[in-house]
Amino acid sequence: MQILKRLYNAPVTLSLIAVNTVIFCIMAISGHELWWGNADDLLLRGANYWPLTVVQHQYWRLFTSMFLHAGLWHLFTNMLGLLIAGIFLEPILKGPKFCLVYLVTGLVADYASIWFHPDAVGVGASGAIFGIYGAFLALLTTPLFKRSVKMPFLIFIALFVCLNIIVACFTVGIDNIAHLTGFGCGILTGYLLYFTLSKADASRLPN
Repeated sequence: MQILKRLYNAPVTLSLIAVNTVIFCIMAISGHELWWGNADDLLLRGANYWPLTVVQHQYWRLFTSMFLHAGLWHLFTNMLGLLIAGIFLEPILKGPKFCLVYLVTGLVADYASIWFHPDAVGVGASGAIFGIYGAFLALLTTPLFKRSVKMPFLIFIALFVCLNIIVACFTVGIDNIAHLTGFGCGILTGYLLYFTLSKADASRLPN
């Protein structure tokens, strides 16, 4: 029952998951590789790529690439990470602010990604998702929450970051620049949003 209430209070999170999933399903039905993806196919559908995004001024790719995923596992891990963070953070920020964090950190992360990797084709929501975790971490370090409430979440975020670092050391193709930039931008955004929140907002984080 508690999880249903959490889901009910996270409509933006669920909407983002739905949009990402529907787009992937449409791509799969139209012939997109289910497990590993295809760079040429992803580029046609809006992937991020320096020669197109910046050189040819197709800046909309910074946005569209956030909703494309190379394969089913890529989609699943990203959406799971978004769901876990979103059902706790969105009720605190409310939909518009949560959406703002997602979009701003995702766009900044995507630009950083092609800046450092101009020859790589970039897709995925992970930059924005790391931004969500960064914003959550920033808010948890403020006086907004009681220590007894925030410690379990701080530990969880630390484990999330450490696990991703470990996976990145043994996996080819993970965009660490996007992750780190999104996370850092999320921290900054979280501290800025702190001044717009109240104890009533903080009370929506479970004890």
